[in-house]
Amino acid sequence: LKASQAKTPIKMVPPATTSTMNFIPLLFLTLTLFFPSSISQNFSAPGPVTPDHACTFTTDPSFCQSLLPSESLSNFYGYGRYLIKKSLQQSATFSSLINETIRDKAALTPRAAAALEDCLLLSELTTDFLVNSLSTLDSCDSTSLAQDQADLVHTLMSGIVTNQRTCLDALTQASFLQRGHKLYAPLMNGSQLYSVSLAMLTNSWAFRHRKAVDPGRKLLDDLRVGSDGAPAWVNRNIFHFAAGRRMALQTVGSVVVAQDGSGNYRTISEAIAAAPANDGSNGYYVINVKAGVYQEYVTIPKTKKYIMMVGDGMGKTVITGNRNVVDGYTTFNSATL
Repeated sequence: LKASQAKTPIKMVPPATTSTMNFIPLLFLTLTLFFPSSISQNFSAPGPVTPDHACTFTTDPSFCQSLLPSESLSNFYGYGRYLIKKSLQQSATFSSLINETIRDKAALTPRAAAALEDCLLLSELTTDFLVNSLSTLDSCDSTSLAQDQADLVHTLMSGIVTNQRTCLDALTQASFLQRGHKLYAPLMNGSQLYSVSLAMLTNSWAFRHRKAVDPGRKLLDDLRVGSDGAPAWVNRNIFHFAAGRRMALQTVGSVVVAQDGSGNYRTISEAIAAAPANDGSNGYYVINVKAGVYQEYVTIPKTKKYIMMVGDGMGKTVITGNRNVVDGYTTFNSATL
């Protein structure tokens, strides 16, 4: 990991993990599409400020000041990168503690065990998001940052805050997390750290130059487009625009799921399990799901990217289930997809 490139770099603490980013949930990818501004817009970083001044713009100035070296001098970008590295350490520590707790299954209720499994998954995703955020910031220097890069980092860091809150809710619902438990302090400190990190980055130059959002706008009004008229997020190696602006999708494979046996698979989960670990360089792996009510819980591993599922239409292709908190499931684990 590269050190901060601020004028007087602050000391960087190396992260405790080198996990690589393999998966970003579709929700977070979708959110990046709707931030306003031009795809090519860059911003210059402001001059260095003291940690006390930088922390006044965060959600918890006192906690923020306890994290940053008191004698350091950097800009919001440098402090943000430093906090992301601290967050990586925190995420790795929390994952280890969860693993230790789960191993003592005899002391856990079924609800507590389920909540801890959710927290472990969310913590691993948090580590992936942090690694990807840091990699994105490291791809540019300390004087300029493209708006689409800022949008990606903002989306990932927002997702991390959500992951932490979801874990807290799950453990609380399971009546497992009590003050004094070994997970309590790391979870609370992590929540504060991630919120402060997000606030620090939000106050860096790229985020502060966002356009004011019109509350009456349509979401597609904010969709950034490139010089060819295609959405900014489109991978030009996968999508091709022909005459009339019709978009053709490049695929690496296509299968059909049909409950009557007329397709390649009878369930969506079977099709997911057989899907390749696609890196997206050659196109999408398409799963066509025929009309029917599929009573299953579909999980897409983070190693399987660029999977596209296409149904027969609203009310025709339905994925349903019957999990609920009353029966011992967590809210997070009740989703069918």
